[in-house]
Amino acid sequence: MRTTNQNRGQNPDFIAVVTCGKLTVRSNPLAEIEIAQTGLTTAGLRTFANLMGWNVSDIAKAIGTTERTLIRNEEKLLNKQISEHALEVARLSGGGVAYFGDVKRWNQWLDTPNTQFDYYPPRELMNTIRGRELIRRVITGLQYGFTA
Repeated sequence: MRTTNQNRGQNPDFIAVVTCGKLTVRSNPLAEIEIAQTGLTTAGLRTFANLMGWNVSDIAKAIGTTERTLIRNEEKLLNKQISEHALEVARLSGGGVAYFGDVKRWNQWLDTPNTQFDYYPPRELMNTIRGRELIRRVITGLQYGFTA
């Protein structure tokens, strides 16, 4: 399921989406830290979720929070931890969509039980730092032709 470089250029910048244009995938990491410490808004998360075809429950689970927190904080900034998780999920999704070619195939892969995750679907592990790291490692392995 490799994509060409042409397809990769067509994918949205999910970091820009989740930060409402304050950052891009090429932004200075220090700027990303500052944005995370200040906090993201739910507006960017809702836009990201819509692009991904996810509902509030999906995005809440992916970033390790509850639907209630996202709904309750609609007018406020999210805390540092939730903001950092949202940035990581956006970055991971950008890499996943780039590799798999589109959001639909990325979501299908996320929902398919995988031997490398002890037969859990990758989406089940996305809500933890270590889980996102494992997902990233598997995608990198796929990119370079490594299989289990």
